Amino acid sequence: MASRSDIIERFILDTLAEKTFIELSRNDLAKFFSCAPSQINYVLNTRFTINNGYVIESVRGGAGFIKLTKLTDSKTNLKNLLTLCSHSLNVIEGEQMLDNLLKRNLISITENKLLKRAISTKALNNPLNMGEMLRANILKEIIIEVMKRS
Repeated sequence: MASRSDIIERFILDTLAEKTFIELSRNDLAKFFSCAPSQINYVLNTRFTINNGYVIESVRGGAGFIKLTKLTDSKTNLKNLLTLCSHSLNVIEGEQMLDNLLKRNLISITENKLLKRAISTKALNNPLNMGEMLRANILKEIIIEVMKRS
């Protein structure tokens, strides 16, 4: 049986399927799914990240809403990913970026697997504990190369 978070994610993905963006009311979604608004926040913040190809804009106030945009232009998405590589990345963030490139057919399955090994904690284990910074630099160079190809 799917979790409530999975069901909310599926609903949002189905709503977004034929569009580049949707506007959602966090409170209306919470009422619809009989859950707290924080459950909606959790789904949005963990499953609709820029690493996964989405941008979330939140407008607060009386008629507050969330605008969820699917990044369709691969170069725009790559520029956003490149920005995220400015300092340091943990393994999960790095793997999400690589999965995003794979999903957009910008790298192959084999390249995805090889690059995941290259940015793994084991591969970047070093005495100076600079693995996250190295990972960011590696992914930055990968994204620059992919941008040249697309």
